Amino acid sequence: MIKKKQPTAYEKTKKAYDAYHKKEKQANRDMVKTQTKAIYYEQESYGKPKKEKEKLIKLRNKWLKSYDAANKRHKRYKRAADAAKDKLGKLQTAKTNRAEVADKITNHNKEHNNEGHCAIYRSDGQSSTVIFISPTDTESETSSVNITSWPVDKGSPRYSHARTASESKSIAGLITGKDRAEANSKYKQLEYWRDHHTELTYEGDFKKSHLLISELGQSFSDLRDNLKVTITFSYVRAADVTSSTGNKSHVKKSKSTKTTAGSRNKRYTAITIKPGDTLLGLSRKYGQSVAWLQKVNKIKNPNLIYAGRTLYLSKKERDIKKKARVK
Repeated sequence: MIKKKQPTAYEKTKKAYDAYHKKEKQANRDMVKTQTKAIYYEQESYGKPKKEKEKLIKLRNKWLKSYDAANKRHKRYKRAADAAKDKLGKLQTAKTNRAEVADKITNHNKEHNNEGHCAIYRSDGQSSTVIFISPTDTESETSSVNITSWPVDKGSPRYSHARTASESKSIAGLITGKDRAEANSKYKQLEYWRDHHTELTYEGDFKKSHLLISELGQSFSDLRDNLKVTITFSYVRAADVTSSTGNKSHVKKSKSTKTTAGSRNKRYTAITIKPGDTLLGLSRKYGQSVAWLQKVNKIKNPNLIYAGRTLYLSKKERDIKKKARVK
């Protein structure tokens, strides 16, 4: 089965803009229609007998109420359409800038010049500026991982006790210009990116996006048009973020779901979390799912529990002691 191609961010935003713009125009037509009706009944009421006039005024008020509703819809859809249009403009700018950056790098690599062929540019596409550097001294990357020094539960996967701490890239080389002033201008651009914490992409022996400049320096020498610079990049990881509209939906649960979901409505046996304990390890040790323990103990992050905190369980105390006994 052929996998359906996912729409790009630009295509999704364009679709949203078209939908909101269409609804905005429909709401505008509704405003004209309802306002025309209200004016008609207002004019018809002039000089009429009292009962007939009251009837016409009632119809006028009805259409005025419809006009207010259409006006609110028009404002709501216009705000949504304007926001989508702004986002569309930014995405189009990013698309254009990325194409310009790609052309600059391609043309630069074809030409013979004194500049290096390693490129630094913005990851978000909000600028077409490219700084070329020649890594004459070093071009390296390092990473480190934090691993627990505490003993882990038998049967608990070791990977759950390790976290990537940092990932950095180091570049040392030359920035070249037609003269020293141009080279200094390129260095000033790097300083601007560093000070504004701009996410950058580096293309050289390796290519990496979403880098921040954590260290930037230059050493002064007798080079006329070149600058000796050192750059250290730190990689920024992105996490999946979910959001809620705030609307509470009530989903009917089966009995099996209810028994595993967890509840604090009854009394549980409690244990104290010790250094080195993990929620996964404790769930296996005491026969409860991680999701159940999270809900009962109101734990948002299953990878973050604190030593000394009380953890509620549903097993009988004698069963827990028997299972937790050291062999």
